[in-house]
Amino acid sequence: MRARLEKLTAGRRLWVLLGATAFLWFSFTAGMTVLRYRLNYSPAYDFGIFSQMYYYLDKCLQPLTTVERDGLLSHFAVHLSPIFYALLPFYKLVPRPETLLVLQALLVIAGLIPLCLLAGALKCTRPQILCFGLVYCAYPAFMGGCFYDFHENKFLTLIILWVLYFMETRRFKSMLACLALLLMVKEDAPVYAACIGLYLFLGKREYRLGGLVFIASCLYFVMAVWYINRFGDGAMINRFDNYISDKRLGLASMFKTILVNPAYVLSQIAVEDKILFFLEMLLPLGFLPLMTRQWQRLTLLIPFVLINLMSNYKYQHSIFFQYTYGTGALLFYLAMINLRSLNRTGLWRRELIPRFLASGLFCALVITATVVCSKTKYIRLYGRYHEKAAQARELLAQIPEDAAVRSSTFFVPQLSMRDEIYLLDSGHEAEYAVVDLRANYEKNLDQTLEQLEKDGYEEAGRVDRYVAVFEKTAR
Repeated sequence: MRARLEKLTAGRRLWVLLGATAFLWFSFTAGMTVLRYRLNYSPAYDFGIFSQMYYYLDKCLQPLTTVERDGLLSHFAVHLSPIFYALLPFYKLVPRPETLLVLQALLVIAGLIPLCLLAGALKCTRPQILCFGLVYCAYPAFMGGCFYDFHENKFLTLIILWVLYFMETRRFKSMLACLALLLMVKEDAPVYAACIGLYLFLGKREYRLGGLVFIASCLYFVMAVWYINRFGDGAMINRFDNYISDKRLGLASMFKTILVNPAYVLSQIAVEDKILFFLEMLLPLGFLPLMTRQWQRLTLLIPFVLINLMSNYKYQHSIFFQYTYGTGALLFYLAMINLRSLNRTGLWRRELIPRFLASGLFCALVITATVVCSKTKYIRLYGRYHEKAAQARELLAQIPEDAAVRSSTFFVPQLSMRDEIYLLDSGHEAEYAVVDLRANYEKNLDQTLEQLEKDGYEEAGRVDRYVAVFEKTAR
């Protein structure tokens, strides 16, 4: 078995296999997410927000939206994410919503490059590098999250893996540059940076560097939260309301609960949906991230517990949303360094390790197969509705680009390349209204159409049982 694996990964074959797998992953993920958008299954929250934000970035270099909070404001008033500017040059080449989905898929799969370099730096064998690379491509959380459209979190995997690679190769200046990029992803990204700083301090015994990274990350987090509270809509600490007993103390109350009542914290974690999520994240890695006697490494599990398992905000413990990309990168790193330790200490017989890795890969493939099967539905839907979707695009294109529009959620992304776009139930004045006529996609459809008539709108065109456009008439 080992001889076959060595032969399979000899020379360039390893990189050809991984390159071909990455290309298949990218083609499927980018293709299906674009198809989802063009068939009008991408909602205003959140793809309509980011599509309009990039329209404004392209137009005036400001991350403005009107749909996010029902009025013109900067997206940075909600989430502080300067990293978005990194994609702007590429977006300017093809300024369309589909470009964001393609770039997102490319960002996620590009993490395979630092992953393989990191595995090499950790002295993994070529068969082990192949296995980790295939698990990365088959990791269900990395594919599943792409289907909730576009988010800044997709930067996390790529950047964190580069940080860890530069840390292992002791190229600390490059590591610090990547950590600076990491802080720009989102106001909660300092959690990952601070935990890496703790690991540097405790595990790598880089006391000055680790302390600097930890303190700088904490200070940036405080500044980012202050900025959003002072100039924006406020940090979203409500996602941890189950731990905040005193609203006046904010996050301080949360940490008090964690220290004083750990049994309560455990009761909030040990619930069915979180246990299932725990298995979906760790089975593909064969539970290797947990297999260590070095307690210092557990600091890299803090984001997994804090961000994914502690919160009762259901999207944070789901492989189909955007909150797994940072923790996923740390779990891969822990799997690799723990495997190296197991090799060195002789806790396992060497011939069992390839079989163990193969079992993790098998679990990854099984779980991801369910994700792939669930997303191939867009191919069937394309065969059924592509003509109506094309007619809808032609109808929506007739709305003047400078017109303000109110729209049902699934048509907001198609209409986002304009200055003013609002949800249909908005109180804002708009020259046009777009209504989703598909069954069960617009609640209280009859009442909505009746209200539009009362507000002075007349039908300007429709695609039967799909979408209707209304224009406001002068009275």
